[in-house]
Amino acid sequence: MTVPERSFEPVDASSLATKPPGEGAIRGPIKSQSDEDQRLSVGEKVGYGLGDTASNLYWKTFEFFLVYFYTDVFGLTAKSAGTLMLVTRIWDAINDPLVGYLADRTRTAWGRFRPYLVWMAVPFAITGMMTFYTPNLGPNGKLIYAYVTYTLVMMAYTAINIPYGALMGVISSNSIERTSVSTYRFVAAFCGGIVVQYCTLGMVRYFGGTETTIIDGVEKQVVANEQMGFFWTMAVFSVAAVILFLITFASTKERVQPAVAMKSTFRADLRFVLTSLRVHQVMLAGLALLACLATAFSTTTLLPILGCYVLLSLVSLVVRQIALHRFDDVTEASTLEMDFNDLISNRPWMVLFGFGLLQLSGLFVRGGAILYYFKYYCGNADLAPMFWVLGSFAAIAGMLLTKPLTRVFGKKNLMIGMNVGVAILTACFLFLEPDQIKTMFALQIAASFIGGPVPVLLWAMYADTADYSEWRGGRRATGLVFAAATFSQKMGCAVGAAMTGFALDYYGYLQPLVGVEQIQTAVTLDGLRMMMSVIPATFLFAAAVCLLLYNINQSLSVQIERELQARKTEDLQSA
Repeated sequence: MTVPERSFEPVDASSLATKPPGEGAIRGPIKSQSDEDQRLSVGEKVGYGLGDTASNLYWKTFEFFLVYFYTDVFGLTAKSAGTLMLVTRIWDAINDPLVGYLADRTRTAWGRFRPYLVWMAVPFAITGMMTFYTPNLGPNGKLIYAYVTYTLVMMAYTAINIPYGALMGVISSNSIERTSVSTYRFVAAFCGGIVVQYCTLGMVRYFGGTETTIIDGVEKQVVANEQMGFFWTMAVFSVAAVILFLITFASTKERVQPAVAMKSTFRADLRFVLTSLRVHQVMLAGLALLACLATAFSTTTLLPILGCYVLLSLVSLVVRQIALHRFDDVTEASTLEMDFNDLISNRPWMVLFGFGLLQLSGLFVRGGAILYYFKYYCGNADLAPMFWVLGSFAAIAGMLLTKPLTRVFGKKNLMIGMNVGVAILTACFLFLEPDQIKTMFALQIAASFIGGPVPVLLWAMYADTADYSEWRGGRRATGLVFAAATFSQKMGCAVGAAMTGFALDYYGYLQPLVGVEQIQTAVTLDGLRMMMSVIPATFLFAAAVCLLLYNINQSLSVQIERELQARKTEDLQSA
């Protein structure tokens, strides 16, 4: 079932607001919702941003340290770590839309999305800590433990971050104001990232203790117990994140309500999920992508993964046929079906989905390789924190220019240009020698400065696609829009992290033996250069090309905002 598109002529909101009494008007001038929420206080913007500081205490730890933790501390092989990152994303194909669906239909005195900041802060903290705990188990036991804890922490991340992201779409109806909120959000997010980048290795050293060892004939201070060091470091980050999420909850307010109530029976929604051919096609297409990626670097996994894919396809077919028979008595409409159809017919959202998948894949390949790059290619892992931190400060400086640059170039053009610029600078790392440290840092600062506005613009553009959906079809499913957006981001991160593991295995990376580092081969060192340059640059170029299909320009964005506001004013008049 699809919702027919509606065509609306622009309405003069001022004429409606001054309609005389007796003709359905509210006595006196009507104060529009836009007037009330167009300007948010700095305190609310900062409070909202602190939620992403909290998220980044986890997310940046995953981006920069999780693959390293799994291979050099926890004890997984690089291939096992890469496969884990992909396989655990299968559940996200169900979990992410489900959370968005539930969030859209949550009704509390606190609103639809804010309650999840309270409900999920502590579970997120616990699962985050357990992900970086190393149990005293054998290889198979550790692998199972890693799968369970990483799946749980990603579920918790979904349950708190989808409502958090959707909250930005309902604290203001004004596109420019949302871009401003997004700027505060990502400045705060980068501050969280800086804490992780600068403090993590030092905290691991503090909590794990140090000892002296000889590496390549040179006496060095190393962490005595990295396992406990990482666990207690994550414990500190987790407690801080709980506090920050609660501050976000207390300092924000939901103002934008959906134009159409989200109501349908559970049986109607369940029937749609189990019987919709589109749902099954999307799920199987995603599984096919994961299967292709999992076998790209290792042909030995081809047959078992292909067998699992065929089995899941058959199960999908059987489930659909059984459900068609079992739910043949259901006649009422499913709002979940309407939401799903609205989403996949929302062209700008589909473009952003592809952009996020490609861009994050490239960034996570590079982010996961940085510590290995400095440790083995440059011979000094202690350079990595300063490399990260300087990049983050440069990105924050770039973010501060988001609003004026957006007014001049528009979101789409700015995003394309910045991605191309970052891709070119990233590719330059291919030509650097191990002793060209200053050039490495200069390229990092320049690329981070140019790319600083990208996350700000991306999430503001996701909010614009929710407006586009309501303007085009009369329905607003903000939670599902941000759920699917978060799934795109997580898939990109998973693909990038998985490719880090697979590439390390492909290039012959040698893991430490009983805590003793091994000398890497020339092939491995060349592979690390590729992971820092050509591979991420290719993804970034592809992301920029994808954005050429985005069809919300500055004029259309203004038109959408005005027409939606006119409809709300008209609804107030007729109430």
